[in-house]
Amino acid sequence: MKAYLLLLCLAMIVGCQSPPLPEFKPPDSICPKTDLLLLAQPEIDIKSGNSLIAVYCKNDITPSGSEWEVSLVFEDEIHPNSWKDFFYRIYRRIKYGRNYDIESFTIRLEPDGRTFQLDLKNVYSGSQNFYQDPVEHKDSVLASHSLENKNSVPVVYINTWNHMFGEKDTNPDLQKQEHLLSEFRFGSRRQLDLYFGSR
Repeated sequence: MKAYLLLLCLAMIVGCQSPPLPEFKPPDSICPKTDLLLLAQPEIDIKSGNSLIAVYCKNDITPSGSEWEVSLVFEDEIHPNSWKDFFYRIYRRIKYGRNYDIESFTIRLEPDGRTFQLDLKNVYSGSQNFYQDPVEHKDSVLASHSLENKNSVPVVYINTWNHMFGEKDTNPDLQKQEHLLSEFRFGSRRQLDLYFGSR
């Protein structure tokens, strides 16, 4: 009986819906609409329920240009192994209070508004592929000229199931869906964490 109640509680935690996405009041300096990056995500990730559903951005003016903190919100972060996903989902629900996966990086724009540095602190995939388990969170700073281009827009690849990014496609055999990062909601990563942490 105790085991049954424990499983019922775990199922309730796993099955809980995430709260709605927040709307934050924007300040004067919001990230402008621009075709700055193209994000390539494996279709298998989207079909499993991990679609990109929102992009938040906070813009700070710096002496050398501007700095954008970009936070990508994915519908979920589903582990490819269903058993591992069951326990991983419980852990994430308790730790983060949500099913959404939020990954953030920084874009340091040069004064020309097109060249930039992409700071992938703790979200760089390196050579890891989609089925890597466990995934190591790496760091890298990439210059815009080091990225592949499609129709003159730099491409960033989602290479792992938990949404780590890289300049090279480590899953060439997986079909991709592309997201043009051009329109943003205002919001910082801190605001997002506080919003979900207060639920």
